[in-house]
Amino acid sequence: MPGLSPSPAPASEPPMPRPAGSHATRAELWLAIHLPCYILESLHRAAESTADGGAPPVAVVDLERGARVIRACDATAAAAGIVAGMSLNSALALLPGLQVLARDARRERALLETVATSALDFTPRVSLDLPDGVLLEVRGSLRLFGGVRRLRARLQERLQSLGVEPCIALTPTPLASLWLARAGEQLALRRPDVLPGRLARLPLGCTRWSVRSLQSFATMGVRTVGDCLRLPRDGLARRFEPRMLLDLDRALGRAADPRAAFVPPARFAARRDLEPEIADAGRLGRALAPLLDELCGFLARRGRGIEALEIGLLHRDAPTTRLRLRFAEPVMQAGRIANLLQERLARIELPCPVRQLRLRSGPLVEVRESAADLFVQDRRDSAGVPQLVERLQARLGMDAVHGVSLVPEHRPESAWQKKNENGDAALFHDRKRAASPWLPFPDCPPRPLWLLAEPQLLEGGEAPCYQGPLEMEEDPERIESGWWDGRDVRRDYYVACTRGGMRLWIFRERRAGGRWFLHGVFG
Repeated sequence: MPGLSPSPAPASEPPMPRPAGSHATRAELWLAIHLPCYILESLHRAAESTADGGAPPVAVVDLERGARVIRACDATAAAAGIVAGMSLNSALALLPGLQVLARDARRERALLETVATSALDFTPRVSLDLPDGVLLEVRGSLRLFGGVRRLRARLQERLQSLGVEPCIALTPTPLASLWLARAGEQLALRRPDVLPGRLARLPLGCTRWSVRSLQSFATMGVRTVGDCLRLPRDGLARRFEPRMLLDLDRALGRAADPRAAFVPPARFAARRDLEPEIADAGRLGRALAPLLDELCGFLARRGRGIEALEIGLLHRDAPTTRLRLRFAEPVMQAGRIANLLQERLARIELPCPVRQLRLRSGPLVEVRESAADLFVQDRRDSAGVPQLVERLQARLGMDAVHGVSLVPEHRPESAWQKKNENGDAALFHDRKRAASPWLPFPDCPPRPLWLLAEPQLLEGGEAPCYQGPLEMEEDPERIESGWWDGRDVRRDYYVACTRGGMRLWIFRERRAGGRWFLHGVFG
């Protein structure tokens, strides 16, 4: 190609002039995580769940031009001659016992986000490089983690615990780190001036430029980054895409390379295919256990809890069965969630077998410990109340057990209301206050904990009776209210005692021939 032949300069120091307005990146160190096996690693749970006994060779297929094409395979399948790009029929001819999984783009993205979320424990500056890369700016983290070597070792250990085998490279520029990691060069370079020499020997495939451009370079004999750097800049800019020259400048630190910050998802969502399908509700708890572990890991990394959880059980021939769990306080423990889930699963009837599980959390909320709990003599007295009510709600229904809140209202029957949705938490966060007689206003006379749903008419005329004559203990309290909403009340309330010692809260209507009513009972 005229005007675009490589110059004879050595590959170790390409003589590319520094472009005007370039940006040095000496103040940054970028660590790149490349996941070469992300397609298989995103499906490792599906592979384990479908394996019968041993671990058969696995391949992942994708639809391409109407045919099933191998996109990835494990080492056993590769040893049998199976490679990416091979048709499924050819692969099965080579290895009849091959286990075939469908590629899942959603799981691949979820795996990358999981890696990025874990990386936030090492630095606040994390970026995604789809579909298989994560970038971390770590210069400010080196002192905290004891240097580059210890940081890489801890990061490697964390990623392996997630079930991935990464390639990690560190340089002063994000693009150079990505190119080295994609080429399998797991090294750490802290000086920008050595970048040209180390990048020069990398194959051009690590740049992920278009196939057409790479084929054009190959016909010219340009096969490495160093060969490309020796080409005249003007000719390269005319003949190829402008972003390619910009990529070279960014990789060498001669141009700015801004990266969008990764923002972790605000809620947790996951799903799991079941093969074979499960028809027993009791076994679903074991099938959901891995998803609950992922959920709690998600919550632990953020230091947050949840108050609600929705589980969808998908069937082949019936509508989705939905289970909604609500907690009396924010939770992040897998055991507590699993116990409540077992209560719900024990009471459902499946219309047909379940073929897929879906789990979605409610909004993340802060988990707080009450300061008063520090001084509780026996923490079992306070810790078990929310769990008890959660189990009662699971067994009896959400409407059977609920929280209450006070309302600034003089009429006793209107001075409280049920808490809706997650408002049940008020019953436990404010239980010390609820344990005493409710007082809607300061200096209000005592109120009974037990109010009748409807006041009960008492016998006796002028002298009310309940299991015999009543003895009045205190002067009356007058309540006149509600004239504005059509529920006007005019009453004189008394605290009365029966012969058996029961203390009652009774009132008399302030009307002609006013009757006596029982409205509440003191504990």
